[in-house]
Amino acid sequence: MGVYVTRNKDTYLFGQMELADNVAFGNGINGVVFHRTDRGVVQRNTVYNNGVVPRLTEYHEETTEDWHVNLSKSRQPYSGIVINNAEGCRLWSNNVLARYDDDYAYKIEADGTPPPLQAGGNNKVCKGLVDANLASYVSEETDTSVCGVDEPVVSTLSPSLSPTTDSPTSSAPTSDSPTVTPKYAEVLCGGECHLIDWPYNMDQGFPPDSAYEDCEAVCDSPTSDCRAFSLQDDYRPGNEGLKACFLYKASVEPKQRCANDPFNAHKSCAYATANGKFFITPSAKVEYNVNDLAA
Repeated sequence: MGVYVTRNKDTYLFGQMELADNVAFGNGINGVVFHRTDRGVVQRNTVYNNGVVPRLTEYHEETTEDWHVNLSKSRQPYSGIVINNAEGCRLWSNNVLARYDDDYAYKIEADGTPPPLQAGGNNKVCKGLVDANLASYVSEETDTSVCGVDEPVVSTLSPSLSPTTDSPTSSAPTSDSPTVTPKYAEVLCGGECHLIDWPYNMDQGFPPDSAYEDCEAVCDSPTSDCRAFSLQDDYRPGNEGLKACFLYKASVEPKQRCANDPFNAHKSCAYATANGKFFITPSAKVEYNVNDLAA
């Protein structure tokens, strides 16, 4: 195994256990396993090229190594992330590339019927199968650099993968080149574009025609402490017709209940706005799983 959390179900009765920010590769079986441990948060893990122990009955290794000679047992057909007999878990923003097309990249198991996830999203698979119970939380990628390697996938056979969530594609104004990563990605937030539970500062009002550029410049300032910003109609006395600029702090974490997928996580995370827009750095968008407001 790579990172293996196991048998904590009876050792703590309150709170959560987080398994996050690991890079797992080159391990014998799976990259990440969360086993018999409840209320887990498995997030921001990159798992690729594990499962180096052969599956003896299905595959003949192209290069036989000396340690293969005395193997008498195949590994399970899993080489990614496994959640096993764990209740109340959340699965956010993981990237997985399995060794074989018919290895499981994402698998959930239990002695009986696997318990459903409490929440999850923004997980990606670049190669391998996805358990049907997790398919709605995972999207398929053809660019394997997303999952930790630089070579494109030639063929991915993942018949069980049926993602139901779409990745947001809109972005803030950027260069005309499609290869340029936007400095700030736009998240569609409908009429709820202010994250009330994310620490923020309210800046001056700006003219509508230049509000994006003006607010972005303030957010870019070395002293601004800013990871995201939002714009909305400014109703402060004397500012009618201007756009209010809200700057969300990079040095202070948002409240836990609003940290993941804040526009959809809880009804009190986002606040009603008029003609609002929200922009966030791509890295923070991934870290906090900031998705478009669900229809």
